[in-house]
Amino acid sequence: MRKMFLRKHEIVYKNSTVNADAFDKRRFNELLKMSKGLKEIKSNGDAVFPLFSQLMGDIWSALYKSKPDLITDEIPKELLPNYSYMEKVMAEELFKGSRELTKLDDLSSALSTISFSNQVLDWINEEAKNNGEFKNALEKAMESYNQQKNDEGENTTENKNQQQGSNEHENNMQQLADQLESSLTGTNTIGSMLQESIKESQQKKENMQKILSGITSGSSSAEMEKVPLRDKFELAQALEKNPNFKKISDWAGKFKQLARSKQKVKHKETVNRSGVTIGNEIERLLPSEMANMAIPAAKNDFVRRLSESQTMVYNKKGKDKLGKGPIILCLDESGSMRNLESQSKGFALAIMSIAQKQKRDFALISFSNNANVTVFPKGKSDVKDIIKFAKSFMSGGTNFFAPLKNALQLINGSRFKNADIIFVTDGEANLTKEFIEEFNKIKVQKKFQCLSILIGSNVNEETVSKFSDNTVKAKDFTQADKAFEV
Repeated sequence: MRKMFLRKHEIVYKNSTVNADAFDKRRFNELLKMSKGLKEIKSNGDAVFPLFSQLMGDIWSALYKSKPDLITDEIPKELLPNYSYMEKVMAEELFKGSRELTKLDDLSSALSTISFSNQVLDWINEEAKNNGEFKNALEKAMESYNQQKNDEGENTTENKNQQQGSNEHENNMQQLADQLESSLTGTNTIGSMLQESIKESQQKKENMQKILSGITSGSSSAEMEKVPLRDKFELAQALEKNPNFKKISDWAGKFKQLARSKQKVKHKETVNRSGVTIGNEIERLLPSEMANMAIPAAKNDFVRRLSESQTMVYNKKGKDKLGKGPIILCLDESGSMRNLESQSKGFALAIMSIAQKQKRDFALISFSNNANVTVFPKGKSDVKDIIKFAKSFMSGGTNFFAPLKNALQLINGSRFKNADIIFVTDGEANLTKEFIEEFNKIKVQKKFQCLSILIGSNVNEETVSKFSDNTVKAKDFTQADKAFEV
């Protein structure tokens, strides 16, 4: 299957100055097809620097391979500029240290390659702007390189003129290599670029983990592993192109941590210390049963009874405050919420992570003048869902009827019949007496609850209090942690 895949697409990385074998080159070509970031820098670089795509492949190989090294065979003349550059890169102490973060890691090595290649291209353009000799050598090398490509494409026969052109091309590439070595000698340019690119790629990876992780402690790496590499590249590209996305990821990380602590507290509160039953849940074992684990004579009997669900455990309470059923989040996206957009989206992702962890159906109803409904069965979402959510914002006025009506429609269906509603707004809107009565009647019939969170210091709660079981006032989403008890 892989051979068929490669035949259908252009093989970009062919010639290397490091010890990249056939597998390394094939892998980079595959990553290039997956990543828009790699494609963009390749396109930009090939227009400025001869064989820039091969240089990118060498950079990736040097970062990814377990034991990278410069090749010792004679280097083709046209690869001399790349060789000069990679020689400087691999001599850097910072390069050797930074490889511990990228070695045999597809994502980290590719993200670092994108960042570093962008910085290399910026440096080339800046050097050409300020150094006339370098600019002249670069232009001649590009001109002869393009001519060589045209000659190969036309399949013309060898002749004296072509041989002269080939010799001229080799001379031009040699001069460019010399200029590169001269410009880089005695500077810390490469070291600084390496340091910045590794830092940037690791920061991007951390932001991705904040977005994709659940609320379980230490789950970020495990959750990242479940995401296809192509989707990781798409998320990385979105983080780079959308400045607000980084803020969303930061808030998502903070709110998920807060949600984790709230869920732990809630779990402890569900244990009724006055009632005892039998079972095998370790966290509800009676102290006397726990003591059996430390008594050699009783340990075997304890293990047997635990495996057969016959150990004594504390009973649980009845229904939790907001239950364990589906979750419906009605999130205000009116114009006045714009300043809290990144907070609100991080908050929503944390609620979603609770649903995903506990395999609860989740619905997000974004509203302003009207409402948009997105359903996530068992709380599961993919990267495209998250990117779409991060990019969108409705703006406009505030309408309570649209989100609440949609919430009732969901609850009347079988999937959300036991759902609870979290209603978040910073505004006030009128509802008819008839609708409020209908809403509360259905709430009793369906046995669901509605927690409303009013964002802001001077929000009128008159209308919200008429359809809510509990109302929380919060200056911003950092004070809305009551929702994480859902």
